[in-house]
Amino acid sequence: MDMKIGAAAIVGLLIMSSTAALAKTGYEGTWTLNVAQSKYPPGFPTIRDHHMNVTKDDGKALQYTDNFIIGDAPATHVTFDGAYDGKDYKMTDGQMMAVVHSATGYVDHWTAPTGTTGKDACDFNADMTRMTCQGEFTPPGAKQAVTFLEIWDKTK
Repeated sequence: MDMKIGAAAIVGLLIMSSTAALAKTGYEGTWTLNVAQSKYPPGFPTIRDHHMNVTKDDGKALQYTDNFIIGDAPATHVTFDGAYDGKDYKMTDGQMMAVVHSATGYVDHWTAPTGTTGKDACDFNADMTRMTCQGEFTPPGAKQAVTFLEIWDKTK
């Protein structure tokens, strides 16, 4: 995978994997990527200091800021202000994302300005302290999706 396309795709997947909707509310707070337990394919750039601050989750509306560093790039901060209605909402980086509730978490799909597409299925544990996300993204022209697993811990 071309590293520029890969890095752009990673930004998209990081944003998507950090987007959440719940069948119940309670997602508000700070969530930190558990890098040691997350699984990415070989050649994936290093992800550092990935955390998101969810400032609103009332079961209908969702607002958060996603913060992360990929490789040696500067820190990235992306904001989502949308709803769990399956409609696309434009994020501050131009990515379009739609989110809906599932029985134990959420599912989403997104399209980055580069044309990369992706989707995630994330589930929360019973006490809302851990989120497990199965995700994938497909860069333009790729014949196969890149899959990954992310584990998030509620830290505040």
